Amino acid sequence: MKAILLALLLASLAAAQTKPIPVIFDTDIGDDIDDALALALALQSPELDVKLVTTVADNVESRTRLAWKELGVFGRQDVALATGAPEPLLDRQLPDLAAQFRLLTPQDQPPPAARERAARRIIDTLLASDVKMTIIPVGPLTNIALALREEPAIKGKIERIVLMGGAYYPPRREYNIYRDRIAAAIVFRSGVPITAVGLDVTEKCKMQPADVERIKNAKSPSAQFLYKLIQLWQKDKQDQMPTLHDPLAVAAALRASLIETSAVSVDVDVASPETGGTTTVRADPLSATRVARSVNTREFLDLFLERVTAPPRGN
Repeated sequence: MKAILLALLLASLAAAQTKPIPVIFDTDIGDDIDDALALALALQSPELDVKLVTTVADNVESRTRLAWKELGVFGRQDVALATGAPEPLLDRQLPDLAAQFRLLTPQDQPPPAARERAARRIIDTLLASDVKMTIIPVGPLTNIALALREEPAIKGKIERIVLMGGAYYPPRREYNIYRDRIAAAIVFRSGVPITAVGLDVTEKCKMQPADVERIKNAKSPSAQFLYKLIQLWQKDKQDQMPTLHDPLAVAAALRASLIETSAVSVDVDVASPETGGTTTVRADPLSATRVARSVNTREFLDLFLERVTAPPRGN
Protein backbone atom coordinates (compact mmCIF):
# COMPACT_ATOMS: atom_id res chain seq x y z
CA MET A 1 0.00 0.00 0.00
CA LYS A 2 2.83 2.38 0.90
CA ALA A 3 4.47 1.70 -2.45
CA ILE A 4 1.24 2.50 -4.28
CA LEU A 5 0.76 5.74 -2.35
CA LEU A 6 4.37 6.73 -3.04
CA ALA A 7 3.91 6.04 -6.74
CA LEU A 8 0.73 8.13 -6.83
CA LEU A 9 2.48 10.96 -5.02
CA LEU A 10 5.42 10.90 -7.44
CA ALA A 11 3.04 10.84 -10.40
CA SER A 12 1.15 13.79 -8.96
CA LEU A 13 4.37 15.76 -8.43
CA ALA A 14 5.53 14.98 -11.96
CA ALA A 15 2.21 16.17 -13.38
CA ALA A 16 2.43 19.37 -11.36
CA GLN A 17 5.93 20.03 -12.62
CA THR A 18 4.92 19.63 -16.27
CA LYS A 19 1.75 21.70 -16.02
CA PRO A 20 2.23 24.99 -17.93
CA ILE A 21 2.83 28.13 -15.89
CA PRO A 22 -0.15 30.52 -16.15
CA VAL A 23 1.14 33.88 -17.35
CA ILE A 24 0.08 37.51 -17.67
CA PHE A 25 2.23 39.28 -20.28
CA ASP A 26 2.42 43.10 -20.05
CA THR A 27 4.05 44.94 -22.96
CA ASP A 28 4.74 48.23 -24.72
CA ILE A 29 4.85 46.38 -28.04
CA GLY A 30 5.57 48.45 -31.13
CA ASP A 31 8.63 50.51 -30.19
CA ASP A 32 11.68 48.28 -29.93
CA ILE A 33 11.35 44.95 -31.76
CA ASP A 34 12.04 42.83 -28.68
CA ASP A 35 8.47 43.10 -27.33
CA ALA A 36 6.98 41.32 -30.34
CA LEU A 37 9.76 38.74 -30.20
CA ALA A 38 9.11 38.20 -26.48
CA LEU A 39 5.38 37.67 -27.05
CA ALA A 40 6.22 35.17 -29.81
CA LEU A 41 8.51 33.24 -27.47
CA ALA A 42 5.82 33.15 -24.77
CA LEU A 43 3.17 31.90 -27.19
CA GLN A 44 5.52 29.30 -28.67
CA SER A 45 6.66 27.85 -25.34
CA PRO A 46 4.68 24.86 -24.02
CA GLU A 47 5.99 25.59 -20.52
CA LEU A 48 3.87 28.76 -20.45
CA ASP A 49 0.11 29.23 -20.63
CA VAL A 50 -0.52 32.86 -21.63
CA LYS A 51 -3.85 33.83 -20.08
CA LEU A 52 -3.80 37.60 -20.59
CA VAL A 53 -1.87 40.17 -22.64
CA THR A 54 -1.96 43.83 -21.56
CA THR A 55 -0.47 46.90 -23.23
CA VAL A 56 1.07 49.95 -21.62
CA ALA A 57 2.51 53.42 -22.34
CA ASP A 58 1.65 56.10 -24.88
CA ASN A 59 -0.28 54.89 -27.96
CA VAL A 60 -1.87 51.96 -26.17
CA GLU A 61 -4.66 51.58 -28.72
CA SER A 62 -2.17 50.82 -31.50
CA ARG A 63 -0.19 48.60 -29.16
CA THR A 64 -3.33 46.60 -28.40
CA ARG A 65 -4.10 46.28 -32.12
CA LEU A 66 -0.57 45.07 -32.84
CA ALA A 67 -0.74 42.57 -29.99
CA TRP A 68 -4.10 41.35 -31.33
CA LYS A 69 -2.62 40.94 -34.81
CA GLU A 70 0.31 38.93 -33.44
CA LEU A 71 -2.02 36.74 -31.39
CA GLY A 72 -3.91 36.03 -34.62
CA VAL A 73 -0.76 35.19 -36.56
CA PHE A 74 0.13 32.64 -33.88
CA GLY A 75 -3.41 31.26 -33.74
CA ARG A 76 -3.98 32.51 -30.19
CA GLN A 77 -6.79 35.02 -30.32
CA ASP A 78 -8.36 32.98 -27.54
CA VAL A 79 -5.97 34.82 -25.20
CA ALA A 80 -7.60 37.70 -23.30
CA LEU A 81 -6.37 41.19 -24.16
CA ALA A 82 -6.68 44.52 -22.33
CA THR A 83 -5.55 48.09 -22.95
CA GLY A 84 -3.40 49.69 -20.30
CA ALA A 85 -2.41 53.09 -18.97
CA PRO A 86 -1.23 55.50 -21.70
CA GLU A 87 0.69 57.67 -19.24
CA PRO A 88 3.07 56.81 -16.40
CA LEU A 89 2.20 57.83 -12.87
CA LEU A 90 4.60 60.80 -13.04
CA ASP A 91 5.31 61.93 -16.61
CA ARG A 92 3.28 62.65 -19.73
CA GLN A 93 2.42 60.58 -22.77
CA LEU A 94 5.04 60.61 -25.55
CA PRO A 95 4.35 61.00 -29.30
CA ASP A 96 3.87 57.93 -31.47
CA LEU A 97 7.06 57.10 -33.39
CA ALA A 98 6.64 53.33 -33.79
CA ALA A 99 7.28 52.11 -37.34
CA GLN A 100 5.87 48.65 -36.57
CA PHE A 101 2.33 50.08 -36.43
CA ARG A 102 2.55 50.47 -40.22
CA LEU A 103 1.86 46.75 -40.46
CA LEU A 104 -1.64 47.27 -39.06
CA THR A 105 -4.65 47.19 -41.38
CA PRO A 106 -8.25 48.34 -40.82
CA GLN A 107 -9.12 44.69 -40.18
CA ASP A 108 -6.82 44.51 -37.14
CA GLN A 109 -9.48 45.49 -34.62
CA PRO A 110 -9.56 43.69 -31.26
CA PRO A 111 -12.90 42.77 -29.69
CA PRO A 112 -14.62 45.35 -27.45
CA ALA A 113 -13.45 43.48 -24.35
CA ALA A 114 -9.87 44.51 -25.19
CA ARG A 115 -10.78 48.10 -24.28
CA GLU A 116 -11.11 47.09 -20.65
CA ARG A 117 -8.62 48.80 -18.35
CA ALA A 118 -5.57 46.59 -18.01
CA ALA A 119 -5.09 47.05 -14.26
CA ARG A 120 -8.67 45.93 -13.61
CA ARG A 121 -8.30 42.95 -15.95
CA ILE A 122 -5.06 41.93 -14.21
CA ILE A 123 -6.82 42.05 -10.84
CA ASP A 124 -9.82 40.05 -12.05
CA THR A 125 -7.64 37.45 -13.78
CA LEU A 126 -5.50 36.91 -10.69
CA LEU A 127 -8.40 36.73 -8.26
CA ALA A 128 -10.27 34.27 -10.48
CA SER A 129 -7.29 31.94 -10.85
CA ASP A 130 -7.22 28.68 -8.90
CA VAL A 131 -3.41 28.77 -8.87
CA LYS A 132 -0.79 31.45 -8.49
CA MET A 133 0.20 33.17 -11.72
CA THR A 134 3.44 34.61 -13.09
CA ILE A 135 3.46 38.17 -14.45
CA ILE A 136 5.98 39.02 -17.16
CA PRO A 137 6.17 42.81 -17.65
CA VAL A 138 8.51 43.92 -20.44
CA GLY A 139 7.62 47.63 -20.50
CA PRO A 140 7.08 50.37 -17.92
CA LEU A 141 5.48 48.95 -14.78
CA THR A 142 2.46 51.29 -14.69
CA ASN A 143 -0.24 48.62 -15.08
CA ILE A 144 1.32 46.37 -12.46
CA ALA A 145 1.69 49.18 -9.92
CA LEU A 146 -1.90 50.34 -10.48
CA ALA A 147 -3.20 46.80 -9.96
CA LEU A 148 -1.16 46.33 -6.76
CA ARG A 149 -2.38 49.64 -5.33
CA GLU A 150 -6.00 49.09 -6.30
CA GLU A 151 -6.24 45.55 -4.93
CA PRO A 152 -3.41 44.52 -2.55
CA ALA A 153 -5.03 41.08 -2.18
CA ILE A 154 -3.58 40.08 -5.56
CA LYS A 155 -0.14 39.78 -3.97
CA GLY A 156 -1.13 36.38 -2.65
CA LYS A 157 -2.11 35.26 -6.16
CA ILE A 158 1.23 36.10 -7.79
CA GLU A 159 3.85 33.35 -7.94
CA ARG A 160 6.51 35.72 -9.26
CA ILE A 161 7.00 38.83 -11.37
CA VAL A 162 9.70 38.21 -13.98
CA LEU A 163 10.49 41.59 -15.50
CA MET A 164 12.85 43.19 -17.95
CA GLY A 165 13.97 46.45 -16.43
CA GLY A 166 16.81 48.27 -14.75
CA ALA A 167 20.57 47.95 -15.00
CA TYR A 168 22.29 46.72 -11.87
CA TYR A 169 25.97 45.83 -12.29
CA PRO A 170 26.87 48.68 -12.52
CA PRO A 171 23.69 50.69 -11.84
CA ARG A 172 22.46 53.05 -14.56
CA ARG A 173 19.25 54.28 -16.09
CA GLU A 174 17.17 51.90 -18.18
CA TYR A 175 14.09 52.97 -20.15
CA ASN A 176 11.41 50.72 -18.62
CA ILE A 177 12.26 51.79 -15.08
CA TYR A 178 12.98 55.43 -15.90
CA ARG A 179 9.78 55.82 -17.93
CA ASP A 180 7.69 55.15 -14.80
CA ARG A 181 10.07 55.19 -11.87
CA ILE A 182 7.24 55.69 -9.35
CA ALA A 183 5.53 52.53 -10.60
CA ALA A 184 8.84 50.66 -10.50
CA ALA A 185 9.39 51.70 -6.88
CA ILE A 186 5.89 50.49 -5.97
CA VAL A 187 6.49 47.10 -7.59
CA PHE A 188 9.93 46.55 -6.05
CA ARG A 189 8.59 47.51 -2.61
CA SER A 190 5.49 45.31 -2.90
CA GLY A 191 7.03 42.24 -1.28
CA VAL A 192 5.98 40.09 -4.25
CA PRO A 193 8.75 37.70 -5.40
CA ILE A 194 10.55 39.32 -8.34
CA THR A 195 13.16 38.18 -10.83
CA ALA A 196 14.63 41.11 -12.75
CA VAL A 197 16.78 40.90 -15.86
CA GLY A 198 18.55 44.17 -16.55
CA LEU A 199 20.39 45.78 -19.43
CA ASP A 200 23.75 44.70 -18.07
CA VAL A 201 22.72 41.10 -18.82
CA THR A 202 20.31 41.46 -21.75
CA GLU A 203 22.83 43.45 -23.80
CA LYS A 204 24.79 40.20 -24.11
CA CYS A 205 21.88 38.69 -26.05
CA LYS A 206 22.28 40.40 -29.40
CA MET A 207 21.17 38.49 -32.49
CA GLN A 208 23.65 37.96 -35.30
CA PRO A 209 22.87 38.31 -39.03
CA ALA A 210 22.70 34.51 -39.32
CA ASP A 211 20.05 34.45 -36.56
CA VAL A 212 17.85 36.96 -38.40
CA GLU A 213 18.43 35.04 -41.62
CA ARG A 214 17.13 31.91 -39.89
CA ILE A 215 13.86 33.70 -39.09
CA LYS A 216 13.69 35.04 -42.66
CA ASN A 217 14.13 31.57 -44.12
CA ALA A 218 11.62 29.86 -41.82
CA LYS A 219 8.55 28.73 -43.72
CA SER A 220 5.95 29.42 -41.04
CA PRO A 221 3.73 32.51 -41.54
CA SER A 222 4.40 33.52 -37.95
CA ALA A 223 8.16 33.68 -38.57
CA GLN A 224 7.53 35.72 -41.72
CA PHE A 225 5.41 38.11 -39.67
CA LEU A 226 8.25 38.55 -37.19
CA TYR A 227 10.72 39.14 -40.01
CA LYS A 228 8.49 41.90 -41.42
CA LEU A 229 8.41 43.56 -38.01
CA ILE A 230 12.20 43.32 -37.80
CA GLN A 231 12.49 45.02 -41.20
CA LEU A 232 10.17 47.85 -40.12
CA TRP A 233 12.17 48.28 -36.93
CA GLN A 234 15.46 48.35 -38.85
CA LYS A 235 14.16 51.08 -41.20
CA ASP A 236 17.19 52.02 -43.32
CA LYS A 237 19.69 50.32 -41.02
CA GLN A 238 19.71 46.78 -42.33
CA ASP A 239 22.84 45.99 -40.34
CA GLN A 240 21.05 46.82 -37.07
CA MET A 241 20.42 43.54 -35.25
CA PRO A 242 17.80 43.01 -32.52
CA THR A 243 18.92 42.63 -28.93
CA LEU A 244 16.69 40.19 -27.06
CA HIS A 245 16.09 42.24 -23.91
CA ASP A 246 12.44 41.28 -23.38
CA PRO A 247 12.64 37.69 -24.64
CA LEU A 248 15.19 36.97 -21.92
CA ALA A 249 12.56 37.76 -19.27
CA VAL A 250 10.23 35.24 -20.93
CA ALA A 251 13.01 32.68 -21.12
CA ALA A 252 13.89 33.19 -17.45
CA ALA A 253 10.26 32.46 -16.57
CA LEU A 254 10.25 29.15 -18.42
CA ARG A 255 13.84 28.04 -17.85
CA ALA A 256 15.37 29.63 -14.76
CA SER A 257 18.72 27.89 -15.32
CA LEU A 258 19.46 30.23 -18.25
CA ILE A 259 20.41 33.01 -15.86
CA GLU A 260 22.41 33.25 -12.67
CA THR A 261 20.82 35.51 -10.04
CA SER A 262 21.60 37.09 -6.68
CA ALA A 263 19.19 37.83 -3.83
CA VAL A 264 19.09 41.60 -3.38
CA SER A 265 17.01 44.55 -2.31
CA VAL A 266 16.41 47.06 -5.14
CA ASP A 267 16.10 50.81 -4.64
CA VAL A 268 14.71 52.99 -7.42
CA ASP A 269 15.80 56.64 -7.52
CA VAL A 270 12.54 58.53 -8.01
CA ALA A 271 13.63 62.08 -7.15
CA SER A 272 16.88 63.16 -8.77
CA PRO A 273 16.69 64.97 -12.15
CA GLU A 274 20.12 63.57 -13.00
CA THR A 275 19.86 59.98 -11.77
CA GLY A 276 16.10 59.38 -11.49
CA GLY A 277 15.19 55.89 -12.63
CA THR A 278 18.53 54.39 -11.61
CA THR A 279 18.25 51.04 -9.84
CA THR A 280 20.75 50.24 -7.10
CA VAL A 281 21.05 46.94 -5.28
CA ARG A 282 22.35 45.67 -1.98
CA ALA A 283 22.86 42.04 -1.07
CA ASP A 284 20.00 40.67 1.00
CA PRO A 285 19.83 36.88 1.47
CA LEU A 286 16.29 37.19 2.88
CA SER A 287 14.94 39.24 -0.02
CA ALA A 288 12.28 37.83 -2.37
CA THR A 289 13.88 39.81 -5.21
CA ARG A 290 16.51 38.24 -7.41
CA VAL A 291 18.50 40.10 -10.04
CA ALA A 292 20.25 38.45 -12.99
CA ARG A 293 24.06 38.53 -12.91
CA SER A 294 24.83 36.48 -16.02
CA VAL A 295 23.19 34.55 -18.85
CA ASN A 296 24.01 31.48 -20.93
CA THR A 297 23.74 33.47 -24.14
CA ARG A 298 24.12 30.70 -26.68
CA GLU A 299 21.69 28.35 -24.99
CA PHE A 300 19.16 31.18 -24.76
CA LEU A 301 19.56 32.20 -28.42
CA ASP A 302 19.22 28.59 -29.57
CA LEU A 303 16.05 28.17 -27.50
CA PHE A 304 14.60 31.42 -28.81
CA LEU A 305 15.29 30.65 -32.47
CA GLU A 306 14.02 27.08 -32.19
CA ARG A 307 10.72 28.31 -30.73
CA VAL A 308 9.96 31.35 -32.92
CA THR A 309 10.85 29.65 -36.22
CA ALA A 310 8.61 26.65 -35.50
CA PRO A 311 5.04 26.46 -36.83
CA PRO A 312 2.51 28.22 -34.59
CA ARG A 313 1.34 26.13 -31.65
CA GLY A 314 -2.11 27.75 -31.66
CA ASN A 315 -5.16 26.53 -33.53
